[in-house]
Amino acid sequence: MSPTKAGAEKRVAAFRKRCRKWLGRSVRKMSALQEHRVAWLAALPLLVYFLWMDVALYYRVQSVHLVGGDHPAAAAAGLFSPFTGLSVKLIMMDHVNNYVHSPLADLFNQVTRFSEVFYFITPNLISLAGVLSALAAAKVVTVDTMAMQRCAVLLMSLRAWFDALDGLVARARMGLIRHMSIRETSGYLVDGIADTIGFTLFLVGCFFYLRRKLPVTKHYLPIADPGTEKGTTVLSTFPVIPNPMKRIIVVLLCFGLQMAVSCLFWDRYINAYHILLETATSPAKEEAQSQVLRSSMMWIIMWFWKLCNAHALMQMFLFAIFIGRMWEFLVWIQYVGYVVLGILITFTEVHLNTARTYLT
Repeated sequence: MSPTKAGAEKRVAAFRKRCRKWLGRSVRKMSALQEHRVAWLAALPLLVYFLWMDVALYYRVQSVHLVGGDHPAAAAAGLFSPFTGLSVKLIMMDHVNNYVHSPLADLFNQVTRFSEVFYFITPNLISLAGVLSALAAAKVVTVDTMAMQRCAVLLMSLRAWFDALDGLVARARMGLIRHMSIRETSGYLVDGIADTIGFTLFLVGCFFYLRRKLPVTKHYLPIADPGTEKGTTVLSTFPVIPNPMKRIIVVLLCFGLQMAVSCLFWDRYINAYHILLETATSPAKEEAQSQVLRSSMMWIIMWFWKLCNAHALMQMFLFAIFIGRMWEFLVWIQYVGYVVLGILITFTEVHLNTARTYLT
C-alpha cells in the first residue's frame, strides 16, 4: 500500500471518528434539552399557580383586619388554604413555603390530628428530622447522575416541609392561629439552628459534587502544529477554570453569605412590621395601621421579600439543580444577589422609618 493511500485512509478513519463523537455529543445534548424542556413545562403551571395565589392574597389583605391578636380574619378559610393564620410573616414567606408546604402541613395536621395524637413528638424533634433529611440530601447530591440530583432536591423539599410542620405544631399546642414567630421560646432558636445546619450541610454536599464535576486539572486537546508536516497533531493544554478549587469555595461562600444576610434582615423586618402593624394600641391607630398594611408600597416590599429571603434563594437553587444548572446558577447569583439585596434592604429601611413616623 502506497504512503499516499495509507494517509488517506487514516484521514477518513479520523473523520469518521470525529463524526461519531459529534453525533454522540449531539444526541446527549438533545436528550438533556428535552429533559430541561419537560422540567420547564412542569414548572409553568406552578408559576401560574403562584401568581394566581399572589393576586388572591393581595385582595384578601385588602379585605381583612390583621391588627390585634388572633383575629377571626386570620383563621382558616378552608381545609386546604394558603391563607390560614394570615399575618405579616405569612405574606413575606416565599411562594413554595406559603402556597405548598404550609398548606400541606396544615392539611396533614387536620387529617391526622398530629399535634394532638402524637403529643410526645415535639417541634424540636421535627426540626431534627429536617436536619436528617438535609444530611441525606447532602449525601445524595454528590452523586453525578441527574436522577440522584433530583432525589436530593426532593429530600431538601422534604426538609422544608418538616420546617413548616414544626412551626405549625408549636403554634397549635400553644393555641395560636396567626402565623408568627414565637421569639421568646427555645423552639425559635432551635428552628433557626436547624435551618442553618440543614442549609450548610447541603452546600457542603454541593461542594464535593462540584469538586469532582468541574475540571481541577488542565484539559488536553489535539491541535494542528504548523511547525510539523501536514496532518501531524500535538497536545495543547489550557485550564478551563483558573484555580477551580478556590473558585468553587468562593462561589459557595458567596451564596451562603447571601442567604445569611437575607435571613437576618428578613427576620428583622418581619418582627419590626409585626410590632408596627399587628400590635393593637387604640382604635384610632388601628385604622392607620390597616392603611399602611394595605398600601401599594407595603405590598411591593413584602412581595420582593417573598422572592429574596433565604428560603426563596434555596428554592431557586434547588430548581437549578433539578435542571442540571447548579454551577451556572451559583456563578450568576454570586454578585447579582448582593446588589438586589442591598437595594431591597435600603428601600425597606426607608419605608419602615416612614411608616413609624406616620404611626407615631
